[in-house]
Amino acid sequence: MAKIYIAGPLFTEGERWLLERIEEICRREGFETYLPHREAERLPSLEAIYQSHMKALRECDFMVALLDGADVDSGTSFEIGYFKALGKPVVGVRTDWRALHLPRRGQTPEVNLMIRFSLDRYVRGLEELEEALKAFSRL
Repeated sequence: MAKIYIAGPLFTEGERWLLERIEEICRREGFETYLPHREAERLPSLEAIYQSHMKALRECDFMVALLDGADVDSGTSFEIGYFKALGKPVVGVRTDWRALHLPRRGQTPEVNLMIRFSLDRYVRGLEELEEALKAFSRL
């Protein structure tokens, strides 16, 4: 069974809540998951957290990265870059209102080009994420 690394900002209750919804979708589609904030809670130091996340990045098969906010979270940006350097696929998801509605008005708010072109799939919203995961589960 493929394992997904779920990357994203994880410092507020709202951010963690959304990452946990993403995890629910991943599990419902039959994937194992690694959710960094859940792992970090049980570790004794920042270095231990770093080592745990790096190990998971090497072990996971692909990544779902939450890209919400004015700019992609710095830790998430690192995780995407590292994962791509390993040659593994990344699905980026934005639930930001601007990403969901402005494209219909002829505007395309994007993330930084280095992030955008590192993504194997870019989805807008959790419904599109679910469809993307169904496609990955058939591979």
